[in-house]
Amino acid sequence: MPNTLDGFFKVCFILDNLEKIPENVNMWLVYLLSYADQKLNSYDLFRLVYCLDFLYSKTDLKKNELDLTVKKIKLILGRIKSFSKDDGSYSSDKAIPPLEDTRYCLFCINIIEDLIQDLLFYYGNDLDIKPINTIYENIKDINKT
Repeated sequence: MPNTLDGFFKVCFILDNLEKIPENVNMWLVYLLSYADQKLNSYDLFRLVYCLDFLYSKTDLKKNELDLTVKKIKLILGRIKSFSKDDGSYSSDKAIPPLEDTRYCLFCINIIEDLIQDLLFYYGNDLDIKPINTIYENIKDINKT
């Protein structure tokens, strides 16, 4: 099992392209979600969300894993929203160009909204997360972005 977010991203990317899954995928998912508690920029969140999407789709979540996944998705989405600027761009780190920052954030929002809909469809509507009504509804002002 990888021991860094970068390691997770690289391994998940390779496994995805080889159409393979790791052994103990649920353990990988839980360990990956622990990175959501760290202070991450948009590039880190992009890698985290990519891995989350890959691993989530390869397993059936148990109740505790499901609750943890929902909690971390809400945390990640809140963090991405905090990067939003009034001009429609996103800024998480001065070292990341604004266009790249915005692209990473939009990727994350797109995948997270899709994950939310999947969770509600496959695990029921009793989850502590509200359904997505429109694509990119979590963007502050879609017309500026």
